[in-house]
Parts: sequence; structure tokens; C-alpha cells
Amino acid sequence: MGTIAAPVVGQKINEWYQHIKRLNVTDAEILRNEVKNELDLMEENEQVVLYFQLMEFRHEQMLEYVNPSKNTVNKADYLRAVEGEGKRLTGIMEYYFNFFRGMYEFSKGEYIKAITFYRYAERKLDKVADELERAEFFFKMGEIFYHMKQTHLSMYYVEQAYHAYKAHSIYQVRLIQCRFVIAGNYDDLVSYEKALPHLKLALQESIALGHDYITTKGLLNLGNCFNKQDDVAKATVYYQRALELGEKIGAKEVVQACYDLAIIFFKQGLKEEALDYCVKGKSYAEKYDDYMFVDLFNVLHELYVTVSPSVEVNQKFDQLLYSRGYPYLEDLALEAGRFYNDIERLDDSVFFYRKMIQVQKLIQRGDFEYDV
Repeated sequence: MGTIAAPVVGQKINEWYQHIKRLNVTDAEILRNEVKNELDLMEENEQVVLYFQLMEFRHEQMLEYVNPSKNTVNKADYLRAVEGEGKRLTGIMEYYFNFFRGMYEFSKGEYIKAITFYRYAERKLDKVADELERAEFFFKMGEIFYHMKQTHLSMYYVEQAYHAYKAHSIYQVRLIQCRFVIAGNYDDLVSYEKALPHLKLALQESIALGHDYITTKGLLNLGNCFNKQDDVAKATVYYQRALELGEKIGAKEVVQACYDLAIIFFKQGLKEEALDYCVKGKSYAEKYDDYMFVDLFNVLHELYVTVSPSVEVNQKFDQLLYSRGYPYLEDLALEAGRFYNDIERLDDSVFFYRKMIQVQKLIQRGDFEYDV
């Protein structure tokens, strides 16, 4: 068999990437194997080899997303392999490297690092001609700004992604994910009447697709929306459904479901039920190496079970003073203030209301921390 031209292999890598973005695991695996075989026969081309290494990394990210319980590959190895060739990255390759690195840092909860790499990628966005590829970038920016509670920035980016995906039915999963982010931003703006239609439609679509992982996320998001409206009956139903489905498919979202259910039951004075969810949730958090939630469950125990003085509870709080932990701290400080007020420990109550304001200021300053 003769030598295969590098552009031919490069185009096949492009096709592979299209399936990765659509979460078409079977087709992506087929294309990956074909590309691997063709690389051995390809004419020498450094950039195509680097492109392949980056796409291997992106492929592993997809597999982890689709089935988090089977994450057995150290993706940092892929990054190191490409970083070793970093001096030779140019143009579109530099874009992909920084974009994928940002996704990697985001998956670890390193939001400031993720934003830094996304910003580097944004400088090369003019090299990306494909509308849907640009939509992928806009979605990821909208996603991270949502998690950092930079609501208006998030909405700016995610709406651009939403309109691009809406015109292409094959990107149904991404469209659902855009609805999640848009609804989450409406929740943060206390516009629940605008959030609910997006969440209900997203759940219907994920069920119709038969996508259990996205359905689990949809159930969690609906539970969160009702919880913020203090409709704990509906919130509990959705959280419990999310927990049941998440346990069935081995999704790490079970940790979040347990955490939210624990708080609901603690607030209702149902300590035994709440403790059951704390124990289960902490066990799952340790299983999935989610140490932020391990710390959060420790805070719940210190607050609702031990009922420690504010200074001691605050020591647990301060372990969560980083970008991923801020939104949880804000909500939990408010709950702590209410809890101590209800048991007439007013000094402790005032301490945590002040703590909430402190965390809000840290969140508001967030957009100045990642200038590059």
C-alpha cells in the first residue's frame, strides 16, 4: 500500500472530531482506529501528528463525560505529550491546544486556569472558520462563566452557541446543554418563570433521545430550580429521581443530588434522613475524588449535627475559598445564618450573614482575576 497524503488523514481527523462533539461514541471509536492505522502509512507531517494527539485527548474527555465511572486514562499524559511539542504549534493548532487545555482545567474545577487557556484560545478564534466549531467555543465560555456566577457574560456567550446549534438538529445534545446553562443563568437572576420552560423542554428532549446521563442532569437542574423557589416537595422528587437514575448509570451527579437532599432534610428538622444522604453522598464524593463535596459534607455535619460555634464552622468554610467553591459557600452561608437565627444564636447568625456578603464580593471580583 502506498503513502497516504497528510491532508487526507487531516480530513479524517476532522470527521472524527465531528462525532466527538456530537457524543457519537461508536462512530468516534471507528474513526479513531482508522486514523491510527492511516498515520502509520501517512507521509511525514508534524502538524497532523500533533492534531491527532490533541484529538486523542479530546476523545478521552468525551468518554469521561459519557461514562464518568469508567475514567481510567490519565489525560494529563496526553497534554504532556503535546506540550513537549508546544514550540511547534501554530495557528489553528494553537487554538485547539488552549481550548482543550481549558476544558481539562474546567473538568478539574480549576476555573481560573480554565479561563486563562480559553482566553488564549479566543485570540486564535479568527482561525476557526466553521460556525459550529465557534459555537463549541462559545458554549464552553458560557458554561464556565455560569459556574463562576458571571451571569451576563455567560448569557452573552451561551446565546451565541444556542442559536448556532438550533439551526443544526444533529447537535441536539449540545442544544439541551445550552438550555441548562441559559436556565441556570435565569435562576441566578431570580427569573424562574423564564428558566422552567427551558428545563422542562430539555428534560423531554433528553428522555426522547434515551440519553440517561443528560436526563440525570436535567432532573437535577429542575430540582435546583424548584428548590430555589422554596418548593421543596417538587425539588425533592426531582433530586430523588436524579439520584436513582445516576446510581443506575454510575454518574458522579449522584454526589450533588445527595448534597441537595441532605440540606432539604436538615432544614426540615429530619436529621436522620439528612444524615443518610450525607453518608451516602460523602462516600460517592470520595469514590469520584470530588474533595470539594467531601469538604461540603463535613461543613453540613459541623453545622447541623455538631452545631458548633461559628468560628469552628468557619474553619470548614475556609477550606472552600476557591472559584469552584464560592457559589456553594454563598448558599451555605445563607443557610447557616438562617439556622443559627432559628435557634436564637444571633451572634453566630450575624457572622454567617457577613460571611455570605464576603463570598458575594469574591464572586463579583472574579472577572478581574483571570486577565491575561
